[in-house]
Amino acid sequence: MEHEAVIRQCIAERLGGADFGLSKAIYKFEKIKRAKRAAQKENPGIELLDMGVGEPDDMADALVRDRLKLEVDQLEN
Repeated sequence: MEHEAVIRQCIAERLGGADFGLSKAIYKFEKIKRAKRAAQKENPGIELLDMGVGEPDDMADALVRDRLKLEVDQLEN
């Protein structure tokens, strides 16, 4: 078995197994990025509200933080 095949056999199934990285399919996060770029290009004067995955750029608004502080101590939450 060639070296690359041995390594591919070691890749966890949760990552796609031995076929990980070989697919030409466009995954959902790349589709979202492409759609976002297209929307920004078509509407340069409109601020896009990005609900994407990842770390926030700024601190949450004080209203949101205050509400979270109240809700965290509620037993039903």
